[in-house]
Amino acid sequence: MNTMIIYASRYGCTADCAQQLKSRLSGSVSLTDIDRVSKSPADLKDFDTIILGSSIYIGAVSKKMKAFCKANESLLSSKKIGIFLCCGFQEQFEEYLSSNFPPSLRKNAVIKCFGGEARTEKMKAFDKLIMKAAMKRRGETLKISSENIECFSKAIQVL
Repeated sequence: MNTMIIYASRYGCTADCAQQLKSRLSGSVSLTDIDRVSKSPADLKDFDTIILGSSIYIGAVSKKMKAFCKANESLLSSKKIGIFLCCGFQEQFEEYLSSNFPPSLRKNAVIKCFGGEARTEKMKAFDKLIMKAAMKRRGETLKISSENIECFSKAIQVL
């Protein structure tokens, strides 16, 4: 299996999850930050499986991830696809998926929420303020689910 994991990470949580996922996959696995992805879909043709991962910030994946999916929707739809999100509000996971990824990509994809972390030490003041307000309503701490990463890695390999 020749796999590319393309991720968008604002404060490092999604990047760490992508790295954990990579270590659990067999075959050749490339790990690429969305900021370093070529606009050319020719680079994607060499991969059997494409995994897209992103954090959620105010209900949305990064603008670059959304644009990448739209620009390469046809090619991505012809591949084995995985989508993972790192988000603090897992109860809104389905809403995040439907509002950020086209149906053609979600249709046959392995999809999982990996949980989330609030890395406030890396956040700008405005982001910290938003996070504190959101977490006050939530009443519980955020954490990444290693179990969900393991489950996703097994499912993507049998696609």
